[in-house]
Amino acid sequence: MKIALIGAHGTFKTTLIYFLAGVLKAKGKSVGIIREVVRSCPYFRRGHGNILAQNWILLTQSQLEREYQDKFDFVICDRSLIDNFIYAREAYQNEDQELPQWIEPFVMHHAQTYNFLFKTPVSEHGLIEDQIRSTDKEWQLNIDQQIKTYLKEKEIKYVELPKSQADSFDEILDYATRQAKFMANKIIDMDVQTKII
Repeated sequence: MKIALIGAHGTFKTTLIYFLAGVLKAKGKSVGIIREVVRSCPYFRRGHGNILAQNWILLTQSQLEREYQDKFDFVICDRSLIDNFIYAREAYQNEDQELPQWIEPFVMHHAQTYNFLFKTPVSEHGLIEDQIRSTDKEWQLNIDQQIKTYLKEKEIKYVELPKSQADSFDEILDYATRQAKFMANKIIDMDVQTKII
């Protein structure tokens, strides 16, 4: 089964993925984690990816997901091709380039391979200077809205997680623990034949 946490940058996806993996492992399941691909992208610089970077991210992510899917009971992805597509579309617009005709059909075909999408909302915290992600709050909100609009337009099923109100380290741990348990229970209880599209 393949699960992806989706959303704008700086919304606790990576934190939640490791908590979710821990809960699923505690239930006796084998779990593979596909880390956020942008972190290993040689073409990505300081928060915004160019066309080359975004294409590399899309293709690398899809390849990793294919490699992992037969090795584990659960594959948990830090992002999906869907939210990465939103960033790619932005890159093409920013460079005044037309989006190639193959990209969106490729993403939509691949989207059918996810059993579950959990969307993380933007919160007051989460944007940190890490040399990878942008700390531009306005851009984060813009990406979040584009993701929500795209999911609605394409009628892609997803579960919206509640916004974190965490202000301290202990509150972040508590939030992540509650959300990981919620997601694990949803995943374990679901009919595996359910498709998101």
